[in-house]
Amino acid sequence: MAQPVQEWLKRGGWRRPGSWLLAVALIAVVGYYGLHAYLGDSGSPVRLVVYAFSTQEQVLSDGVFPAFEAAWEAETGRDLQLEAVFGASGTLAGQINLGAPADIALLSTAEHVDWLRLGRRVGKDIQPSIIGCTPMVIVTRPGNPWGITGFSSLAQDGLRLLHSDPQSSGAGEWSVLAEYGSALLEAGDPAAARAQLSAIWHNVRVLAPSARAAMTLFELGAADALVTYEQDAMLAKQRGAALEVVTPPHTIVARHAAVVVDDNVTHAERPVAEALLGYLAGDAGLGILAAHHMRPPSCQSQVLPTLAEPFTVEDLGGWSRAYEELVKGLWQTEIAPGLSLEPAPRLPEVGE
Repeated sequence: MAQPVQEWLKRGGWRRPGSWLLAVALIAVVGYYGLHAYLGDSGSPVRLVVYAFSTQEQVLSDGVFPAFEAAWEAETGRDLQLEAVFGASGTLAGQINLGAPADIALLSTAEHVDWLRLGRRVGKDIQPSIIGCTPMVIVTRPGNPWGITGFSSLAQDGLRLLHSDPQSSGAGEWSVLAEYGSALLEAGDPAAARAQLSAIWHNVRVLAPSARAAMTLFELGAADALVTYEQDAMLAKQRGAALEVVTPPHTIVARHAAVVVDDNVTHAERPVAEALLGYLAGDAGLGILAAHHMRPPSCQSQVLPTLAEPFTVEDLGGWSRAYEELVKGLWQTEIAPGLSLEPAPRLPEVGE
């Protein structure tokens, strides 16, 4: 409607007697429809697209999304449709920077939020919401036949280790920091930490693109052990997977980050997107996360194993330093080129 009004004004129609009344009326109509375009049609459902790292599929699809949709609809009277894309955290951040239509990004690491800042998809001063906490653990075969007690046990000769790929997966990055940082805490020596990380990765035989793919490959028999999130290990155990979970005495606690993607979200969608992040951080959301084995941001839990001496990425200098020096520097430059990898078993297709 705006275009015909503009043409009428350009032709000078407003100069005709009595036409100013019509002009006022038209401007009022255009303003009315413009406001509704800005706010969205109150009768149509609101739709949000959430990009989330792979291990959050069950908790979001089965828990958070249905509960939040019901709460939103009860509060506002409007239908809400939450859609999700799941994948490796680093891969998702790259897709969003290339224009993927995410309204919210739930990423494994704060480093991947920085990638969105660099891609100008979120504001440079944005502070992500911290969504839960989960330590990195070791998954073994039933009976723990290799006698694994901590990350140093993963350097045993002959052990076959499965890992998420740090080049695509946040779980892979967290695992590198866990393996390096545990030795640094125990020995107090960066050289010893580098040696442990190198020895562990000497045993890596299979790389998976995401944490969820890594767990699937482990269940298919791809390796003797896997480093992953406690949450995903406990979910696998809950659904009957044959495995044991070892919580190392020194391990890193992974805290995940969620942001509204400023470059994509509309004015009508933003209040819903911000409400969803608030819901995840509130009592109701934390309760759903806890039911799916995610710890609260404090990482303390009365039902999950006690953490003896956990550490954080801040103990390694923060994400920017840890990523540049340990993931991109030490692992990618010095360790990854020497890996002896085997072809991974074929992952089942959806529906198999």
